[in-house]
Amino acid sequence: MYKLLIVDDESEIRQGLEALDWESMGIQIVGCCENGLIAYQRIQVEIVDILLTDIRMPFMDGLELIQQVARRYPYIKTVILTGHDDFSYAKQGIRSGVSDFLLKPVNDGDIQQTFRRITKELDEMRLVEVRNTALERKAKLSAYFLRQRFMQKMLFQSLSPDEIEEGCSEGEMTLESERYAVMIMRLDRKLEQENYYSHREWDLIMFALDNIFTEVWDSESHGYHWIDSGTGKCYLLCTNSQLLKRPGEEPSMLAEKAAAITESFHRIRGLILSTLSTGIGPVVAQASQIWLSCRTIDQSLTANPQKQITIAERILLAQPEVVKNDSMRRGPETSLKEESAQAIIESVKRYIDQNYERSITLQDVAEHLHFNANYLSSLFRKVTGTNYIHYLTDCRMRQAIKLLQHSSYKVYEISEMVGYSTPAYFIDLFRKHTGNTPHEFRSRLGMP
Repeated sequence: MYKLLIVDDESEIRQGLEALDWESMGIQIVGCCENGLIAYQRIQVEIVDILLTDIRMPFMDGLELIQQVARRYPYIKTVILTGHDDFSYAKQGIRSGVSDFLLKPVNDGDIQQTFRRITKELDEMRLVEVRNTALERKAKLSAYFLRQRFMQKMLFQSLSPDEIEEGCSEGEMTLESERYAVMIMRLDRKLEQENYYSHREWDLIMFALDNIFTEVWDSESHGYHWIDSGTGKCYLLCTNSQLLKRPGEEPSMLAEKAAAITESFHRIRGLILSTLSTGIGPVVAQASQIWLSCRTIDQSLTANPQKQITIAERILLAQPEVVKNDSMRRGPETSLKEESAQAIIESVKRYIDQNYERSITLQDVAEHLHFNANYLSSLFRKVTGTNYIHYLTDCRMRQAIKLLQHSSYKVYEISEMVGYSTPAYFIDLFRKHTGNTPHEFRSRLGMP
């Protein structure tokens, strides 16, 4: 049975569609949603094969939903059902790969014909198998969650260079800027009335904010974001030095970017029902000082509870001494004989060589071998002369080179096969490792 999700803001339409004999077409309804935002959230956590959606809906309309689904879940078949007989909608839908376009009111015969054709296509193309394979591969890749965890640590703790390098590798992040700053966006309503939103509303708001910042911040290569689900504070780390001025120069362009970002909130203003306060922290020169920028502006915002304030901190001219991080202290292990240390490191290498295709952290390796992670990191560097992340990256790059040389897999497929969920990050690493992008590497070999 193929899974169908129905999206329409009219309850009568949803009920009428639910009442049809979908089972005879080999289809099972997995849910009915009242707008595109709720539907997109549902698709994130539940298997969906076919999407039947209206166009004009609040928060996220049908066309935006279709575009988001087509980008992240290309195996899902989509059908537009709308009462607006406007061919421009059809053209936009066709560009996003819509399977069919039905106009309200629609009869049972048209629905039967459309969906029987779609299920036949799904059978012929065996997209269910492709979908399951893709989901299994994605389940191995937890870079997003590792990135969120690392962002939280980096914003509020002083981290050592090794911890930053490890966190960047696990979270597939690049921190090679000359300047950094943290911007905070706060929902004033949550500050005024902690219990104003229901749990369902709050989950939906968190989901919507995450998608907005991914779209207008992360995807635009301005930096990375983290959202505190308890307070609703949105922390945006700026790694784009073009938006940040050097000490002594005029104010940065980041404030202008903040104003532009708030425009993105207009589409969900009926959901958040809140004004927005913005704060920009001081510019710092090193990734290890990001927490200082965050702490400074966080304290300034906390001290100013007024609505819709904008605070821009001065550039931090002094470079403070990095606070010593207690997490770097060794575990209970003290010393090992040289041959024992070598044996442990060989076990680490074997584990990496056997698991490089999935997202593995130093903590994973340490737990597998029953060692303290910090101690194992120190031992690895002492024995090999390099650190764990460099060895893991070298291993993955060796495998990527073999795949590029001896297979016809696409670059994004090779990216996933060697353990990276973000092709752009993989391409950047490969270029740094070999001096060429994967496409350039193949071209030099005379491969298409």
